[in-house]
Amino acid sequence: MSRSMQLCVTGATLAIASAAHAQVPSGQLPQRWILAGDSIQAQVFGNAELGLPGGDARDLTAAIIMQDTGVAIQNVSSPGATMTTTTVFAGLKDQQPMVSFIDGFFGATGIIITIGVNDAGGSVSSSTYPSDYASLVAFALRAGLQVVCVPPLNEPNEVADITVSRRFAFQIATYFACTGAGVPANNIFNPAAVGIVPDPADPAKRRLFASSIVNGQLQLDSIHLSSAGHRLFADRLIDFMVARGFWRRR
Repeated sequence: MSRSMQLCVTGATLAIASAAHAQVPSGQLPQRWILAGDSIQAQVFGNAELGLPGGDARDLTAAIIMQDTGVAIQNVSSPGATMTTTTVFAGLKDQQPMVSFIDGFFGATGIIITIGVNDAGGSVSSSTYPSDYASLVAFALRAGLQVVCVPPLNEPNEVADITVSRRFAFQIATYFACTGAGVPANNIFNPAAVGIVPDPADPAKRRLFASSIVNGQLQLDSIHLSSAGHRLFADRLIDFMVARGFWRRR
C-alpha cells in the first residue's frame, strides 16, 4: 500500500471514529458509559438489620444497568475517592488521563459522575470543590462525552441550608458546577428526588443502606448502599436515562 493510500485510510478511519464519538445516543446499542464514583458505587454493603448480604458484585448499580439495558458500564468507582485531590491519592479532577484511556480511540458514549460525599466530609473548601468539578466536566465535554452529574447522597435529617449542612452545600455546588460547565440541568440526576434518602425512622429507607450489629446494638451506616439500595438506584437511573433518550430497557 502506498503512503498516500495509507494516509487516506487513516484519515477515513479517524473521520469515522470522530463521527461515532460525536453522535448523540438515541437508545441504540452499542454504548459505553463510564461510571466514576466512590465506595457507594464500588461495593455492595450488607444490611444486618434486614438480613441483606453484601459483597456480591452482581447487585451493583453498574451490573444491574448492564443486565437491564445492554449498555456497557465501565465502573471506575473507588472507595474513598474524591473530586479534589487532598491526599497522595489523586482526586477525579486529576484523573483525566484515565478518562481519556477509557474513552479510547473510538470514544465512549458518556460519563456518569457520582462523587462528592467524601469531599463534603473532608477538608476541601466549598469553592475549590465546584471549581475542580467544573474542570473535569469541561474536559469530558470537550472530549465529546455526554455528561450526567449525580450530586452527593443526602445525609439523615438533612437541613436544606448551606450554613447548616455541609453535605447540602456540596449538593448545590455540584449542580452549579455542572450547569456552569455546560451540562443541561435536566442531565443532573438527584437521588433524593427519587426516594434514595437515609431516614433512620423509616424501615423502608433503612433497607436501602448498610447496617451492622455491634455488641448487640444496631449500627446504621446511612451512606453506603445495600443490594436493595443499588437496585433502586439502578432502576431510577435507568428511568432517568430512558426518559432522556440515552438508554432503552431490554
